[in-house]
Amino acid sequence: MPDANKTLLSRHFLEVLNDGHLAVIDEIYADGYVLDAPMQTDGSLEAHGETRGRDGLKRRVSSFRTAFPDIEFTVDDMLADGDRVAVQYAFTGTHTGRFSDLEPTGRTVSVTGMLLAQVADGRIQRAYSVFDSGEMLHQLVPEPKGEIHRFLDDVIGRLHHVGIG
Repeated sequence: MPDANKTLLSRHFLEVLNDGHLAVIDEIYADGYVLDAPMQTDGSLEAHGETRGRDGLKRRVSSFRTAFPDIEFTVDDMLADGDRVAVQYAFTGTHTGRFSDLEPTGRTVSVTGMLLAQVADGRIQRAYSVFDSGEMLHQLVPEPKGEIHRFLDDVIGRLHHVGIG
């Protein structure tokens, strides 16, 4: 059973998240599926949220894949015990599409996370995902430079212009 459960979670990362095959969601997720994750279904960072049902998951995956068309998840480690599967993962992607209220920045994000899923009757019933959404946002919209940083950038630029540095 643990190997079959690990196979389900592998399909989640490879077929659904990486390849965007939304029809697979109907095959491997329960009707009442619930995902508890740091972001809302639409990608909003305003509050922790739950994604409910297969259609909610399809909207969530579509939102991420629209914002980050080249998104790629890697599974770094996976452990199964009974009906539970724990996954250590990472994802990278280039922000070229709208993400909630954030216009495309062209920046690449790299984020690590953990997922704990519960499987029953050959389907993923519930999952808890934890990743640093604050770090993700920081990678998308870095803090503006202070006055001293702008001054130093200007000085370095002038030095390069005159051939020093």
